[in-house]
Amino acid sequence: MQVKRVDFLLTFKCPSKCKHCSYKGGPERSGYMKLVDAERYLQVLTDAHPLQSITVHGGEPFVYFENLKQIMKRAKELEVPRRWVITNGYWAKTKEVAKEKLIELKEAGLMCITFSVDSFHQEYIPLENVKNGIEVATTVGFERVVVDSLFLGSLNSDNFYNNLTRRVLENLGELGEVEINRGQVDFEGRAAEFLASYVESKAEIPRGRCQLPFWIGGDLKNPEGIEIDFEGNVTLCPGICIGNTKTQSLTQILEGYDCLEHPILSILSEEGPIGLFKVAIEKGFNQNAKFIDECHLCYEVRKFARRYYPQHLAPENCY
Repeated sequence: MQVKRVDFLLTFKCPSKCKHCSYKGGPERSGYMKLVDAERYLQVLTDAHPLQSITVHGGEPFVYFENLKQIMKRAKELEVPRRWVITNGYWAKTKEVAKEKLIELKEAGLMCITFSVDSFHQEYIPLENVKNGIEVATTVGFERVVVDSLFLGSLNSDNFYNNLTRRVLENLGELGEVEINRGQVDFEGRAAEFLASYVESKAEIPRGRCQLPFWIGGDLKNPEGIEIDFEGNVTLCPGICIGNTKTQSLTQILEGYDCLEHPILSILSEEGPIGLFKVAIEKGFNQNAKFIDECHLCYEVRKFARRYYPQHLAPENCY
């Protein structure tokens, strides 16, 4: 595997407990990626891979601000071309605080910043904080300042959460050069538990192929990116693990990657989520269950199957 992009899940701790979170982050979570581990991962990836970008998120990465800053500093020293962070903006309680933190990050090496803004985040994070962060971010010289907003179902769907997200975006006001990305919630993690009922399920079992998340890129046989969490799990999609750096080196994991040798990815690559569904039925999965799309099907089957493949379906909190 040749890695072009890496995401560091710095922590699963977060001041919010969003209903759509794939990793079920929240204030009760603990643990974070140690700097020595992050530096080791970066060294491996810059030594032997065509690494083009690093994104740090979580959870909420600003909870461990000094580690976030040092990771950006090291990525800059190693000349990673694009250095990014994703945040909910909780920390920008005043413009003065926001300016201090963002200038520190800019000087350390941060180039781009994304603020998560929608009904799910604003249930916990005051919009005024986010406004402070966005406004200041546009003045300190970042290459890109982005707002990410997630919708249930299609972007035009009329439901409680989408209508609230539209109002949140309206209340942000004029954002100038800020990019706004509107995406769709993936029905995994908390979204599968709390939000699936807001979107109509398909009458038939979805039979499409497996598509890796856009931030990973490539395909199952040749993925272009990875995520690494603070527990050492190396994942291609939330909850699908190809190895753990606590028991095996990152180099060994990447050099030894073969999706056809993985009990979950081998089925997904050949048959798609419907293949997992067939295997799960043989083990007692509810064959009459309803699903919104292929990703929802895949997640529910994996949640059922985790008892059989705990090391391949990790981290545990995804399920």
